[in-house]
Amino acid sequence: MSNNNLNPRIQAVKEITAILKGDNYKPLVYEDPFYRSLAGGAIRRLGEINFYLKKYIKKPLKTEQSHIKANLIIGATQIIYMRVPAYAAVNDSVEIAKKSSPHHVKFINAILRQLSRDFENNKLNKSNILMNIPIEIIDKWKNIFSEEQLIKIVNQHLVIPPALDISISPKEDINEWKINLKGKILGSNNIRLINSYGKINKIHGYDKGKWWIQDIAAQLPVKILLSKIKKNTNVIDLCAAPGGKTAQLLTNNLKVTSLESNNKRTKILKENLNRLNLTTKLIVKDAAQYKPEKLADAVLLDAPCTSSGTLRKNPDILWRLSYKKGNYFSHMRSVIDIQRGLLDSASKMLKSGGILIYSVCSLEKEEGENQIVDFIKKNSRFIIDPIKESEIDITKKAITKEGFIKTLPFFNSEEGGMDGFFIARIIKIN
Repeated sequence: MSNNNLNPRIQAVKEITAILKGDNYKPLVYEDPFYRSLAGGAIRRLGEINFYLKKYIKKPLKTEQSHIKANLIIGATQIIYMRVPAYAAVNDSVEIAKKSSPHHVKFINAILRQLSRDFENNKLNKSNILMNIPIEIIDKWKNIFSEEQLIKIVNQHLVIPPALDISISPKEDINEWKINLKGKILGSNNIRLINSYGKINKIHGYDKGKWWIQDIAAQLPVKILLSKIKKNTNVIDLCAAPGGKTAQLLTNNLKVTSLESNNKRTKILKENLNRLNLTTKLIVKDAAQYKPEKLADAVLLDAPCTSSGTLRKNPDILWRLSYKKGNYFSHMRSVIDIQRGLLDSASKMLKSGGILIYSVCSLEKEEGENQIVDFIKKNSRFIIDPIKESEIDITKKAITKEGFIKTLPFFNSEEGGMDGFFIARIIKIN
């Protein structure tokens, strides 16, 4: 096989290797459809594939041999889930091994041939789709969700490619953009593209700056703020990058101050707002150090989190953390501390009677419900302002009995699901 044809496979092996080591890796051919199917399929089915391979790997491979394991995973993905002829998949992995691990060519060849024979003869060990989330996380989630909910969450995680949501400026004709983008309208100003392979900057209208990428769940924090405030209200958007929520606020005629502490993310925020021809008062500073000239009418805090609610779009995120031994939970503890500090900072920026919107794209109660309940207990000047079903234009079952929003990845599954989000609205009383 030519190097050009091998390249997506080589890049996929590199990405899986990075995941097994708990590292980050940005592939060079991310937009290649075959690469996305191959790497995406391998990541989404990583637990099951590991389970299948365990039967043939008698001695566990060391961390420094992760590239060998990754090569086997990519080969197995093609055989089991992509219906690539076994001889072709085995040959590809052998060719890759010749370049990266020549001493293990026979080892890789033997394992993949045996796996392909067992697959053809229906002799693979019986797996469980819950394996595709790291076991320590699944064990924790069993205390939060029912088995039926867990299965639905994982099933949504397995969909390739996930739906792509585009938020249209309220000044635009959404029906016209629906036709131009060949998508489906969801909610009041969102268009969903189901088959979203390819570069985003090649999608119709990208250069016109009339839309931005934003999941339907990620739009909700601003929507429940808009239902409570008037035009020209002063709003502070904390942790503003990449800019979707700032764009929502600006296109709804609000006076916005966007705060971002990370220089790299600030650059992305500027690029996105420039493309959209939008201008905000941008402050590059840590929230704890920022003192507004006058207290805000509203503060929007979309806080850093584990991002566990985005696993349908970022299937690697939990595995990368899991392979850093114990790091998912240590990471969660660290972001909970950050969230607590940001809530404290946000509360001091708000005038009496002002509104604070808190959101995280996480499924963890510690980052959502528990965080807000704890904040209210410690801050007597704040009360929960229950969100009503009439305020949201997507799934009504997202409203909890406490008046929070809690979306799950399988909500709206018939249309491609949505990100898992927790959202609360609280008011600073006199």
